[in-house]
Amino acid sequence: MTERLPACPRVRVVVERADAPRCAIAVGDSFDVDGSGLSTHGQPFCAFALASVVPVLGMMQGELPADDWLVRKPLICCPDARENVVMRLERLP
Repeated sequence: MTERLPACPRVRVVVERADAPRCAIAVGDSFDVDGSGLSTHGQPFCAFALASVVPVLGMMQGELPADDWLVRKPLICCPDARENVVMRLERLP
């Protein structure tokens, strides 16, 4: 039986890399999701980058196998490859 990680409703998304963003996004920018609520800590966050993360947030908040790709390498890229914006998803306690 595969070990499973319990559901975790709190997730933080942090910009790990931003080589040539056309928006104001920068390394270290983040937002938190708690259940269905979202907090950008009063700072703007690129809508396109946010949209690229939304499809996997539900999976990240749910129960996951310990060897799932979201556990091993929780990185999501912004849709515009030229910008090379990479975001890391973290499960919060």
